[in-house]
Amino acid sequence: MNTLGLHQEFEFIDCPELAKRWKLPESWIREQVRSRASDPIPHIRFGKYVRFRWGSVELDQWAEKRIISGSNRNAGQILGKVL
Repeated sequence: MNTLGLHQEFEFIDCPELAKRWKLPESWIREQVRSRASDPIPHIRFGKYVRFRWGSVELDQWAEKRIISGSNRNAGQILGKVL
């Protein structure tokens, strides 16, 4: 349950499924969950298995930070964050 007392369910998906949904190479997804990634994709580890909570605020926010608009492209910014 969340802080409002509502139960929110997430769909747990693996690397191949996230890659498919985001239309990215699976190898890129896997690289983004490694410990050396500077800003890893939010994920859950079950031993050697990695899963993502599809529909979670964390995953959505991680993706949103990567939206580049025309106004922040030239300034080298992503949503107000200087790279």
